[in-house]
Amino acid sequence: PQHIKFSHKKKYCGIKVKMNYINKLASFAVLVIALSGCDFNEDFCIRNGELVAWCDFSGIKEPLPIPAQRHMIAFPLGHTDIPSGTETAFTQDTLRWSIPQGEYRFLFYTGNYKVSDIQNYHEACLTVQTDTVEGGAYIPEIQDFCCSVMFSEHLEYQNTKRVEVSPSAFVQRLNIQINVSGNTVPLSSLKGTLSGISTGRYLVSRERTGNASLTTIFARKQDFNRWRTSLYVFGFSPVAENILTVKVEMDEEESAFNEEQTVDLTPYIRGFEGEELSLELNLHVGKELTIDQPVVIPDWEEIPETEL
Repeated sequence: PQHIKFSHKKKYCGIKVKMNYINKLASFAVLVIALSGCDFNEDFCIRNGELVAWCDFSGIKEPLPIPAQRHMIAFPLGHTDIPSGTETAFTQDTLRWSIPQGEYRFLFYTGNYKVSDIQNYHEACLTVQTDTVEGGAYIPEIQDFCCSVMFSEHLEYQNTKRVEVSPSAFVQRLNIQINVSGNTVPLSSLKGTLSGISTGRYLVSRERTGNASLTTIFARKQDFNRWRTSLYVFGFSPVAENILTVKVEMDEEESAFNEEQTVDLTPYIRGFEGEELSLELNLHVGKELTIDQPVVIPDWEEIPETEL
């Protein structure tokens, strides 16, 4: 009886061990079948590269834009792991951007501008806001200085790509000085409106688009009858005329003598492709506004706000 009892126990234990082995084998087989049914390819994994970029502004003489006004737009080539036209802004002098590996074209620009058609590399265009006043388009805000550059890079997984960005000016600067003569004692202010201003510029081709007028206020330095203003613009319309209208405003007691004078700047502005142009005009209060030959004023200086 003891032998028989022992034999039964041994047989039972053997069956249990065998069943556990069979169950594990069956589970493994199911797992193999399941994995073989998956079309897994490690190439489908999104693996990020890193773009580290900083700016070389040595070719820019204007005040440098703060990091928050420096923008980078990415356009992937041959893959869609991120949408075309994905944009980021700097938070410090060096940008560290982790994005999927691959080939990219990048557009860099500065300023607080709106980018239209940002998903299209060739159609991405910086634009300014315009308002409609009495049927005409006007730019209500002063434009910021803007510089830009485009470049291409290949980003690799777990590999940092370091790039020095060297932008060039993307806007033109127009300086206007008005030498005032005549009855200047009651003169209170000079306000100017210039027509034929481009409202947008394509980042890649750098072609200009749009047409609007821009209003500016001239500032006078203390004890001088020279009034000056400086404008940043994308450029000038190749078809519209560049008419400058100056509103001459007197003190309240002499407001009856307020006047408007106009002069055509088209011959001097149209076709200008340089970065900066200075024009000197002569205004004789109560008579006329005339323009001298365009000159670059070498000692052009900004008028401090405390002197306005």
